[in-house]
Amino acid sequence: MKRTLRTTGFGSPAESYAENDIDWNTLLLPKPHAMYVFSVRGSMNEDNTLCDNDLAIIDCSLIPRPGDLVVRVIDGEFGIARYTGDEHEITGVVSRIVRIYR
Repeated sequence: MKRTLRTTGFGSPAESYAENDIDWNTLLLPKPHAMYVFSVRGSMNEDNTLCDNDLAIIDCSLIPRPGDLVVRVIDGEFGIARYTGDEHEITGVVSRIVRIYR
């Protein structure tokens, strides 16, 4: 007698997504040698772009353009501000923001 394997019922709804896993490292840090994560303390009130406890992902390989959020050094302290084209001590451009809600 030959046995055959049969399945009954419905397959897992996630079964078709098994090959499409999200690689968070590739998504958030595509150039890990040129990127770092900056923990935000305080907020930018002008448009709520950054909130307290957000994680700003900084890309040091990008050339800042006016309007970009950049990390700059002011009196020895790091801060995030809009780039206007005249800042000199820019250490990187904010390329991604991860918001922590809870």
